[in-house]
Amino acid sequence: MHNVAIFPTDFPTMPSRSPLPQRLLLCATLAMAALLAGCDRSIDKQLAEHAAAETTLGVTPNEFAGRFNQKLPDALAGMRVDEPEHMANLYRLDPSRLHPGQYEYVLETKVGPAQTSMLGTLNKKGELRAVGVLLTDRSQAARDEFLICADSSARSFVSSNPEKLLPLITRLTSIALNNPGQRMTEVVANQLLSVEVVPQGLLFQVQPQQ
Repeated sequence: MHNVAIFPTDFPTMPSRSPLPQRLLLCATLAMAALLAGCDRSIDKQLAEHAAAETTLGVTPNEFAGRFNQKLPDALAGMRVDEPEHMANLYRLDPSRLHPGQYEYVLETKVGPAQTSMLGTLNKKGELRAVGVLLTDRSQAARDEFLICADSSARSFVSSNPEKLLPLITRLTSIALNNPGQRMTEVVANQLLSVEVVPQGLLFQVQPQQ
């Protein structure tokens, strides 16, 4: 594998700490608000209006896993990995391992030799609102794996000019690492791709353009 040297030795540190990135906790926050609201119909109405306005990626976690696994060989080929079809077996998502996380509407799993974290938020219908890839390890292998997973995730929802996704993700990642606290974004085929430094490491996300 040809290494992509875009990462500094250490991740920039953030001043605050939280269990998970705030954007990945939106659904959980809404669920908690609903519990606290009780019989407050005005809050119920607000939550219902917010839920109706939410956009999704239009797939369930299992459907995303199928897309992700299908795109892996192409993502690996883009990273100039030898025998991408064979190597894809190391990074495949196992649908049976997609499980609820610490919060009700968050899914999480790990893939690859470096155990890269894959995250997802769901609406109440079980459709993904966003998928994320979280880098917490500073090793070169983990950094390469992060790019593989981010590229394959993006390819799962962007079919036009997929060969341009890895250079775009690499550029957003480099800028985000040099600007901790800022979220770097780009809209591609109605999908919002973003990279940002969070307390846990480096987070890449795909979500629908609002």
